[in-house]
Amino acid sequence: MMRIQLKRGRDDASTLSCVRADGSRTWAKVHPFFPRHDLTHYAVESVLGLREAFFGLVASGWDLDAFARPGATRRLPPEALFAEQVVGLLDRERALPEPMLAGAFNEALRATQPDAVTHPAMPIDRPVLERIRALRDGLIAQWNAVPPGESLELVFPAPDVSLAAGG
Repeated sequence: MMRIQLKRGRDDASTLSCVRADGSRTWAKVHPFFPRHDLTHYAVESVLGLREAFFGLVASGWDLDAFARPGATRRLPPEALFAEQVVGLLDRERALPEPMLAGAFNEALRATQPDAVTHPAMPIDRPVLERIRALRDGLIAQWNAVPPGESLELVFPAPDVSLAAGG
């Protein structure tokens, strides 16, 4: 289990800190966009049971700054690329007046997938998509309620959330 802490800065800058099971730590200051993006990653990876995407890679030893280094995308496993596409689509969807239906979501997801990136979790059916959105929306609501100087803390993998857990 990895502990995740999102701390809201007093000046709109926040930090993401991850403490791995072995006690090692990685952290980074994050742009105001990224807490919601990272919480979306948490929801996608938790519900789909992904362990080689963003938080899974951090749990296995990747430092947060490794994702910003030149060529980082080329080093990502297919599962991480898939997760990034799903998260990116969900981030864009938040700007829409209504969420996309599952068919439209999967069509848009297919259109964003490079030929080499496929994952057995695709397509994402309506109940699974609703579970991802519900978890994401709940986490974002919690984040929005965090006062400056305080933190939202999570554990990864999320207990009893993934499809693999039979939830």
